[in-house]
Amino acid sequence: MGNIFDEEKLYPYEGAIKEHFKDHYDSVFIAFLPFFQLDRKETDKANLKKAKLLSHEEALKEIDLLKNLPEANREIYSYDNDRYPADEDIFRKGKSILWENIVKGSGLAGYAELNTALRTSIGALNRNFTRPDLMEKLDNYTDSESIYHPTEGAFGMLSKMAIYKAFKLLGKSLIMITDEFYENTTTMDLDRLTEYEFCDEIGGKDYYLYSADKEILFTIEWDSFFFLIATDHKKMDQLIASDLFEGFLCNDKIEHYWEYTVEI
Repeated sequence: MGNIFDEEKLYPYEGAIKEHFKDHYDSVFIAFLPFFQLDRKETDKANLKKAKLLSHEEALKEIDLLKNLPEANREIYSYDNDRYPADEDIFRKGKSILWENIVKGSGLAGYAELNTALRTSIGALNRNFTRPDLMEKLDNYTDSESIYHPTEGAFGMLSKMAIYKAFKLLGKSLIMITDEFYENTTTMDLDRLTEYEFCDEIGGKDYYLYSADKEILFTIEWDSFFFLIATDHKKMDQLIASDLFEGFLCNDKIEHYWEYTVEI
């Protein structure tokens, strides 16, 4: 029996998600990173996203290495958008906007199209799969409503707040945090931390959060606008009833690239 913790396989990059976790958990939920609004109107629409596609001239200013390379048809993104809201602002004033509402407002067909639009917006897709038409629908709506996009590949502030509440709900106070490359694992006692302190402790490259008894795992990967929650079906029923997370349960066939295999 494989042990995903010992083997450092806490994210199922290939194959069916439930199959990957079957020796540890019988239920897995795909949880969306939420969009959000603040109590301010954003006049510069570029600030609604953390990632920004750079022009060739902007890229040359930011990346010295490019000066020595021939000009090519390459897309380069910057994450230095300091006008994107700070974590503390999001914690105190952020209002989650459901993917369901984004789908309805933008005219996209469903969650699969929204995920594709988001991945197109950060240059994460091969040119054969990129969908600028979907991205335009999404941007038109979020621009008009001053809705901020989630940042891929990290537990955002609103998600960390929900995860804190989930651990509390399930009576888990001793929490393990492991970084993307399994180089550091730290332990946290929720009984000694406020909600904000918990959120502030988790960095952008902390990809694996789990209770010390390993009964519940939250896991993400670097290009995704969603994360996975893995636990047993009884705890999963509690989490779903709590309404802390928006998303859907995995069936036996769903894989990491679920948007190509399910009509959601």
